[in-house]
Amino acid sequence: MTSAAKASRARPANGRSGRRSAPGKDAALTPEAIVSCALELTQREGAGALTLRRIGQELGVDATAFYRHFRDKDDLVLACMDRIIEQSYERIAPAVDAADWRTVVTEIAAESWRTSAVYPAIYSVAFARTTGGPGERRMVELLLGSLSKLGLDREQTVGLYRFVVDSVLALCGMRAAMLGLPRELQEKDATAWSRIYAVLPQESYPATRGHADELAAITEDSIFASLVEAIVNAIENKAADVTASPRPRRRKA
Repeated sequence: MTSAAKASRARPANGRSGRRSAPGKDAALTPEAIVSCALELTQREGAGALTLRRIGQELGVDATAFYRHFRDKDDLVLACMDRIIEQSYERIAPAVDAADWRTVVTEIAAESWRTSAVYPAIYSVAFARTTGGPGERRMVELLLGSLSKLGLDREQTVGLYRFVVDSVLALCGMRAAMLGLPRELQEKDATAWSRIYAVLPQESYPATRGHADELAAITEDSIFASLVEAIVNAIENKAADVTASPRPRRRKA
């Protein structure tokens, strides 16, 4: 048998090289299984591992089976983020059941901070996106429903909702992006305050040199705690303004 004939016999019928999935395995594949695989893969190897080829290898199926459930990789990323949000909702549900807005805000913030470190690869690329999925819908309803009880008008309520979500996610996204870097780059950034700023010329940077030790000592956790405190205070002040302002009387018909 010639080399060409051997190659022809070894090549899969569909023209692709690589492992073929077992009969019926593609059909048994579910969106849930793909999302679970993607989350586990990115936790283990980072965002760069999230390719259709790798997912196919991990699940033992042809990579094209992916397209039966997701239009493209972006849809998969959003589905992964929504799974994270759904898990977060379930985790905080007992604590926020019939709770006041302060508990809802602080629980959502704390859980978002935690998950940004658990799933940094997905979080760093999807924290600013809108998934539209069931997990996000439940979380939106929880926070918006809680804030709507403050007595503000709808525009003010939505403004506070976006203030809470965007502020929390901004810091969570920064944390996830940093955790997604190689270890040596994380260390390089973490030591920049002591390596660079602490030795700047006093005459040119007196304020920076005067606060160098504090800059090096502050932690991400303390910054996030200050953010949540500021958010709660801002909501309290907005609610107090509404309570202090008398509502205009309705004119009699």
